[in-house]
Amino acid sequence: MSTNAMLPAQPTRRIDADTRFEALDFVNRVNFLFDRWQSEELLAAFSDDVIVDHPLGRSAGKEELAAFLKAYEPITHGVRRHNCNHVVDAGPGDDIVVTYYILLIRIAPSSQAGKLKTAPMEIMEYEEHLPKLISYAMVTDRLTRTETGDWRVRHKRVENVSEDKAFHF
Repeated sequence: MSTNAMLPAQPTRRIDADTRFEALDFVNRVNFLFDRWQSEELLAAFSDDVIVDHPLGRSAGKEELAAFLKAYEPITHGVRRHNCNHVVDAGPGDDIVVTYYILLIRIAPSSQAGKLKTAPMEIMEYEEHLPKLISYAMVTDRLTRTETGDWRVRHKRVENVSEDKAFHF
């Protein structure tokens, strides 16, 4: 099933405040997992039947997603995600659809990103004029609940990407 990034003029069903908060919190926590590259926890945040549509390719299911993430990992080191303008809508069935803008900011060269963990209280200075905005995109996450009530990403769509590839180092 495709997630359509076009927002409906009127919500199809009302999303209560608690559900809205949980969905936004979950999406932001998943992006922190990307920032810290906690790959096992990151993979666990997706449903078994996950579909990811990304300009770098489509993956269906956790096995394909794991392969996609492994190939994607090198450009993530030293990058932080900043999400804004979240819109939460009802999705198919009981799913929730969260659409937002994401800005990727390179704060350290990939080769030096480990220092962010080993010396987090130091001010980092680099010759490469960092921090630097390297990418903008619109993301649509379709979220579903597990039987235990936890959220999982069922479908992630990344589109309208604009990049500064000179800073993918």
